[in-house]
Amino acid sequence: MTDNPSDLSALTGPELVRAFLAEYDKPRSTSQQRAEFFEFKSRVFAAIAEREGDAGASRFAARAKADSEFLWAEIADNGFRNGGEY
Repeated sequence: MTDNPSDLSALTGPELVRAFLAEYDKPRSTSQQRAEFFEFKSRVFAAIAEREGDAGASRFAARAKADSEFLWAEIADNGFRNGGEY
């Protein structure tokens, strides 16, 4: 998931959608990969919400951010339970 663009401000609306769909189609088998995807999804929808003033996109961004934070917390908790190994 590290190949997604870090700066979304330069992308047009259609480019944001294409970048999101490209990430959406990638298989994710670990919690870390899922958390990274939700972080990216949050950034994409936040960019759309900011540009368009779209309340729906803002809700999607918030939900994706919450999902990402939940997964990162779960990863940290599992690492703690396994003696500090993540």
